[in-house]
Amino acid sequence: MSFEKTPTRSKKSRSSSKRLCEAFKSPFQADRTSPSLQPCDLKTKLQKIEAEIQTLKQKGFREDELQVHIDKLHEYNEVKDAGQMVLGRLATLAGVRTQDMYVRYGLEMDD
Repeated sequence: MSFEKTPTRSKKSRSSSKRLCEAFKSPFQADRTSPSLQPCDLKTKLQKIEAEIQTLKQKGFREDELQVHIDKLHEYNEVKDAGQMVLGRLATLAGVRTQDMYVRYGLEMDD
């Protein structure tokens, strides 16, 4: 009866397992020393945004209309998702690609 020796882990694999136990460091974390985080820069940015809001209000835009548009976009996306699921299911039943269903029903790919 012959036993094969189980290979030992190399230093490289031990070091990579050590890295797995370390905390995740996101490459997208904000740089704490960034000048964009300075209070004077934030005040300037706030002033620009407030000026832009005033300009939009002068052009007749209202804040309460924004929520109505957002709600309509959510509803549109839900209906579109449902349509996509139906087309996908029909394509599966017909044994064709979903893209082919767009052609069959005269839909644009951007619809």
